[in-house]
Amino acid sequence: MTIAVSAICSVILLLAAGFHFYWGLGGRVAADLALPQREDGSPVIEMASLGAVAVGLVLVLVLWLVLGLAGRVHLPLPQSWLRAGGILWAVIFAARALSWSRYVGLFKRVRTTRFARYDTLLYSPLCLVLGLGFFYMASTDAVQ
Repeated sequence: MTIAVSAICSVILLLAAGFHFYWGLGGRVAADLALPQREDGSPVIEMASLGAVAVGLVLVLVLWLVLGLAGRVHLPLPQSWLRAGGILWAVIFAARALSWSRYVGLFKRVRTTRFARYDTLLYSPLCLVLGLGFFYMASTDAVQ
């Protein structure tokens, strides 16, 4: 089961990191769907290349944590740190998915924008899958 959960989480993180690097390097495909929008369709925040690359790097590091939790790579960290990191990221992804914020999360208030539709159908559910996956991996004995 850990192999399946880690594979699913790895694919999600790899795709998300890839998109962020693509946007950070100037790519425009789906860029208008990447950031929350106000009711009038204007972006809540402006896309910054450095920010997109930074998010991509963080996602790659989180991918390494998934692989470490699954026992696929050896990370030079104590098992307790890997588990704590797994729980931390589980909380972060679950909080992102279940947010009561105005623009993001399954309980967002602004629901009429293109971003909001993608967030409801794709981004928040994927974050919830990641959150549950991290909780599962941090609670199993796969960590060596």
